[in-house]
Amino acid sequence: MKNTFLFLFLAVISSFIGQKKIVKLEIEPNVTKVGEEILVTVKTNIHGEIDIDFPSAFINGYAVMKGMEQEIDYTTGKVISYYYYSQNGVLKKEGTYTFGPAYVKAGSKIYKSNTVEVTIQKEPFVNSSGEISAKQLKQVAFGVIEYSKKKIYEGEPLILNAKIYSRFSPTHIEDYQTYNADGILDKHELSSSNRLVAEQERVKNIDFYSVTHDRSLVFPNGSGKLQIDPFKLVLKRGFEGVPVVSSGTVIDVLPLPKNQPKSFIGMVGKLDLECQVSKTDIKKGDVFSIKLILSGSGNLHNIDYPKLNLPKGLTRYGDPKVNEKYTFTSNGATGKISLEYTVQVNKEGSFNIQPIEVGYFDTKSAKYVVLKSAPINLKGNLIEVAKSNSNGTTKVITESKIDSNNTGGESNVGNNEEFLWISISSLILIAGFIFFVGRIKKPTKIAFDDSIVVNEPIITITWKDVDECLSTAKIALENNDRNNFLLALENALLIALKVTLNEQYTHKTTKELIKELSRKMGENNFLIDLTNSYEICQNARYGFDENSNDLASLLPKIQAQIENLKKL
Repeated sequence: MKNTFLFLFLAVISSFIGQKKIVKLEIEPNVTKVGEEILVTVKTNIHGEIDIDFPSAFINGYAVMKGMEQEIDYTTGKVISYYYYSQNGVLKKEGTYTFGPAYVKAGSKIYKSNTVEVTIQKEPFVNSSGEISAKQLKQVAFGVIEYSKKKIYEGEPLILNAKIYSRFSPTHIEDYQTYNADGILDKHELSSSNRLVAEQERVKNIDFYSVTHDRSLVFPNGSGKLQIDPFKLVLKRGFEGVPVVSSGTVIDVLPLPKNQPKSFIGMVGKLDLECQVSKTDIKKGDVFSIKLILSGSGNLHNIDYPKLNLPKGLTRYGDPKVNEKYTFTSNGATGKISLEYTVQVNKEGSFNIQPIEVGYFDTKSAKYVVLKSAPINLKGNLIEVAKSNSNGTTKVITESKIDSNNTGGESNVGNNEEFLWISISSLILIAGFIFFVGRIKKPTKIAFDDSIVVNEPIITITWKDVDECLSTAKIALENNDRNNFLLALENALLIALKVTLNEQYTHKTTKELIKELSRKMGENNFLIDLTNSYEICQNARYGFDENSNDLASLLPKIQAQIENLKKL
């Protein structure tokens, strides 16, 4: 017993000693346009002081984030803690800039990161001078709306900004009222600077001062003619001011082609797919996870989640754990969304999960593209996952266990040393595996399975099932059973939304159903509150909000929201 504890102690110590020091500098996006926000992040497994070398032209913003996050190494099952520091900002001139290195000072040692090149491009706006009338050219000041494209597809991002021309050098703007349109679903500000910069510009052989203002990213809702209404302002020169009402403009929004693949998730833009599996050595009763990472740019923030087609004997539980990390740029929402699905094994045997398919619409080729992962084989010592390239081809990543029988002709002493280190490594893997399994939320009797299992009977759900989930939540709250309380509330919301939308047998998650309801009702305070309740449950259940002590107030809040759903 004493030797066992000594062995385990040596294993833990060796894991800390052998841990590679990491200092990584990341910038999102690293190719963008003048004036757009850039997020600079340092990620490290070293606890210490972080400092970054910024280019002199970089203008720091006010959004600074720092903290700690944990990631799972799917090869070893170990959970690794990372410290991060993020700083936003902008660059006002086009060109190529070098960020970094970043430094982490821990005690008397300093660790250095990589450097990152960032390319800043000038936004290729459509020349608005063709829309300037002879009447406007005679005015002291006038305005037009510039746009990135005259024709776009439904779901494709569009860049708009206000352009003001004047015969005098302006000092500032007052009483600004933005351009608007009824058909705009989302609007995101790309430049937060309110500083007025006037440049000299010649339009139809007449010299003007021009000012670019209110640069925004918008997503039209639906196809057809999108009428952009004028903006209004008072252009000031000192104490004197000239009222300006711009001209409007019309954008053609083309519908998506009708030959949509079944795997289409509503993504318009560019997308990549990566798939990871937490474990493949399985037995009946085991719980494992399948993680899909969707990265790209476009309307990434407004997509549906891919569906998992599981063979009989495997069951998916609840909504996937979602981690969204994207920023809004001139290319749309740019970044990635990771979806971690929890799956339980219900019978003995090996399983082959068919390739996971994700379809999107590529705006450059104007065609649908279907990305496919490799099949997932749940048997043996091999783990096969897929990383799909942007052209839809699949790269199979194979990981195998180390062959501990290969001695390489060493002496007996060498064999004994090798056996010792192999044993230590095995213990590290076992400890990491036990820690990883211990962190997985085990399904309970109240867990609701919203996946359709082949050859299994379909059970009709009603409002009675919602009431039963709420009763279960109440009992769990009285017993101070935090996990079952939160799970019961999530299931109550999920079933209520399915009954409301008459989508009982759908694979859609709670978040997707709320989006579906917003498409029918439009954005309103009720849906915002409903989303907040769901996110509080998710964050608390997965440990993202450990300090949340007022969970009891969730029960009456969600009960009231469900009563409102019953009235729809």
